[in-house]
Amino acid sequence: MGRINMNILSRPVLLYFALLGFHHAVNAELAPNGSLIMDEQEQISFVLALSDAIQDHPIALEAYSLVAESQAMLDAIRSNQKPQIKLQTNTRNSLEQRFENPLSALTESSRDKHRSDGSLIIQQSIFDQSIKKEIAKQEKIKQADLSGKQQKITELTLQMALSCQNTAVFHMVGNLIGDSIKSHHEISERIRMRVESGRAVSAELSRANARLAEAEAKAMAMDLNLRTATAEFNQLLPGSLPCKKLFPIDPDYLVTDRETLLIEMQNNFSLQQADNLIAAAEHELARAKAGLMPKISAELRGDRYDLSGDRNYDIYAGVNFDFDLYTGGRKSSMIRVAKEQMNAAVFRKDILVKELTAQVEANIAELDNSEARIRAFTSAYGAYTESKNKLRLQFESANVSLLELLQAERDHLESAELLLMNHKSILSAHLKQLFLLGQLNNYFNAWTANHSPDQGGSLEQ
Repeated sequence: MGRINMNILSRPVLLYFALLGFHHAVNAELAPNGSLIMDEQEQISFVLALSDAIQDHPIALEAYSLVAESQAMLDAIRSNQKPQIKLQTNTRNSLEQRFENPLSALTESSRDKHRSDGSLIIQQSIFDQSIKKEIAKQEKIKQADLSGKQQKITELTLQMALSCQNTAVFHMVGNLIGDSIKSHHEISERIRMRVESGRAVSAELSRANARLAEAEAKAMAMDLNLRTATAEFNQLLPGSLPCKKLFPIDPDYLVTDRETLLIEMQNNFSLQQADNLIAAAEHELARAKAGLMPKISAELRGDRYDLSGDRNYDIYAGVNFDFDLYTGGRKSSMIRVAKEQMNAAVFRKDILVKELTAQVEANIAELDNSEARIRAFTSAYGAYTESKNKLRLQFESANVSLLELLQAERDHLESAELLLMNHKSILSAHLKQLFLLGQLNNYFNAWTANHSPDQGGSLEQ
């Protein structure tokens, strides 16, 4: 398992208790099942579902294949350092012969017109810097592919977790709108009875019906959002039930200090991949320069002449020296190519650092005043709830106008939506922070190990 060693600061803990207060304040009305947040067993089930879904996801399988490909390529390059053994055969038919030297004529004329020769050649590289640099380059490429695999898997984990939050919040908001529709039906029915008894004008019934239609239209829009989110969830986690509650993050793993976040950002897998690609480009430049140096190898060779005739053979050993005196500028051009590839890799990392820094800054801004936002939205929700309940009682005694009551219903619904959406936004920001720091899967693994060590199903990191 990778590292999880983050600063434990007070603000996340304070926020956690603030969120708990929010839960108790709104659970009864916003969550008829008793909770907005998954309980421990529900969290375990979801994390295990994440693990199963990721293992079978095509993106993860592709990433695994790329790493295996890099390892195979590394093994192939390393094989150049080992002895190379070749067996050669040569078959020839003599079409015409003419020899001026009588001795040669006598010797060659005695040989078969059809002949096969064989050679066994063993070569061992003694000095070839290009092979060493190629191995070093491929090792960094493999490390880059490993980091790329971890980045893709972590991205999948984030998508699945955010998809869970989306289905949960749309489900809960849909329930709120459904309750609001029931309230509007009740109001419309009371208005209809008042109109029939002559205590209200028909215009009031029309206005009540208009607000009812508005709520029903909003319900259809939210149902579309829920179906879209559910379709995405089912695509990411096939066979799993969509979330109806929000997934929380243990505040002990969160960081709010800007400097700490920027330091921890170096653990982001995309940055690690970029560093390895720069190192690979540096080794490629070294390999291109090594092409200017000679190559030395030892050779042991045995030649067998006329495989079907006499057992005549030669065995000899030697040292081969290979040095290119002139290649038309090809090697110097390859050096320039390698330099520009290295520069491009450095520039790509610089761009990535700026992008990640901007995302970290946005995450800081999202969480900086989250505690205050929770308090404000909770207070507003409580006030609108109290106002709505009082106005409904007063409406029964005709002390409150229809317009006031309808507006109270609308304000109450909107405040509840804002509260839920804000809560989801904060929890999503927690997930994104762990992702940016390269700690998201480590978090899930550590959480599962602490809460359900016998369940297994760890997420790859």
